[in-house]
Amino acid sequence: MKPIFVKYYGFSDAERHALHTLFRLSESHPVVYAPWTADGPEAAQVVLVDGDSWEAALALANPSHDKLKLAWVGAGAPASAWRVFASPVKWSALIEAMDEAFLPVTSKALSLDLALAHDTDLDVHFEGVDDTAPMALEGAASAAARRVLLVDAGRDERLYLRAKLAAAGLHEVDEAASGAEAMELLRSAAYQLVIVDLGLTDMDSWQVIKAVDRTRPAIAHLFITGAEPAWRRGLRARFSGAQVYLSKPLDPEKLKNLLQNI
Repeated sequence: MKPIFVKYYGFSDAERHALHTLFRLSESHPVVYAPWTADGPEAAQVVLVDGDSWEAALALANPSHDKLKLAWVGAGAPASAWRVFASPVKWSALIEAMDEAFLPVTSKALSLDLALAHDTDLDVHFEGVDDTAPMALEGAASAAARRVLLVDAGRDERLYLRAKLAAAGLHEVDEAASGAEAMELLRSAAYQLVIVDLGLTDMDSWQVIKAVDRTRPAIAHLFITGAEPAWRRGLRARFSGAQVYLSKPLDPEKLKNLLQNI
């Protein structure tokens, strides 16, 4: 499948770095996205505009953009915009929107599952690695009052994590043994940290993770755990809004260091 070329206007250096990181990661994705250049082999199909930049007016005035899908970030979006995203943009939402438009119907189940050519037995930590980390809404942490939601079907695993949370000073913990319980708790309480295991039995764990990512006020920290030590799981976790993917059995020292930074 040919790459989908994206024109973009505005954005900070950090945001452009994050965007190019997404382009590189998409090379293992069912749909490949790439930055458009004037000497490129194909025309652009998407124009991405930072509505707060001075370049936004130039992008709108360019008649060659009239037939492109306009993705607008920030306030003041024109009526012709295909998608509008709040600023700062959450890159996972942008990729999801483009996948809906360009992913072949037969491949939609693979959306955001960026499988690499090999798997490595590594935990995946995103904080400080690149600029694609989702930004929590202002005031989210104070509203949650360091409350934690722990979602894991295994009773022993929940007890172990609860002990580790207590050792890190996180004593207010709600537990869910199923996805349904987790969804109910997410609707009724605010959390600073949510830990979701991929081994839920009543529903796809990624449904819960997606619900966490869409919670408002935003949840400051999302950790995902799983028995499968696959790098591609970490990549999917990244695009689902998580800061960390930890493979089981959990490394107690790594977990301790992560929780101390909450």
